[in-house]
Amino acid sequence: MPDFHRLDDKNVLITGGADGIGLALAEAFAAGGARLFLADIAAEKLAASASKLSAASAPCDVTDPEAVERVVDRAWEEIGPIDLLCANAGVATSGSVLDASPEDIAFLFGVNVWGILNAVRPFVKRLRNTGRPGHILMTGSETSLSTPSYLKTLPTHLYSMTKHAVLSMGDSLRNELAAESIGVSVLCPGPVATNLSENSGAFRPERFGSATSFDMSAVSPEVLAHIGSLSKPAGEAAALALEGLRRELFVIPTHPHIRDDATARFREIERGFDQL
Repeated sequence: MPDFHRLDDKNVLITGGADGIGLALAEAFAAGGARLFLADIAAEKLAASASKLSAASAPCDVTDPEAVERVVDRAWEEIGPIDLLCANAGVATSGSVLDASPEDIAFLFGVNVWGILNAVRPFVKRLRNTGRPGHILMTGSETSLSTPSYLKTLPTHLYSMTKHAVLSMGDSLRNELAAESIGVSVLCPGPVATNLSENSGAFRPERFGSATSFDMSAVSPEVLAHIGSLSKPAGEAAALALEGLRRELFVIPTHPHIRDDATARFREIERGFDQL
């Protein structure tokens, strides 16, 4: 697997690279001298971000497998063999698991789960065809590991389902690919200051219909204040992601409070074993 202590010999492809965590990752790798290829559905934002970093780029809807494969091929040809795929594109919508519309379900899983797999498949194919090592960094969430206590009353559980799936996919892939020197990590960020909610609505493909609206007035000021107090800049999350890659971690958490929620989940599992 690649050694990320050195970056000036690395080629990195980042989906969802126009802003947020994706752009912060791009900035972190660019600072170390890596060559970058950025992809995002937000074409204008993407062009501006890529220009600032002197990065190659191409607009891409990650829910379209053929479009993603073309981007992987283009990145490979334009900046050279890709050492790291950051499968970062993600979206969020509000809604109950019981009441979510088929369109919201298709949109969330289309981007957060299948969008990652759509990028991983052609990347791994390229690595196998050339006999090269490589690494996959998937952006999951703290909800990949547990349901955070402060989110339990909010209708974000469908989003949590997709992020649980990311962790499972990452676990499966690392087992499948370990013998081929292809590593896998899952970034599990807590609250990060990004435009995720706004972008999820603004750049939602028409075929998924309109997003279900959510009345934020139903959320208590205390919950909103708590989320705000936990929020980190995207650059801090990206720095932790890079450090996690350097330490060859599978799960890369970004916030200390995630340990408490994950521990509570583990204790529930233990109780099951203890009592049965």
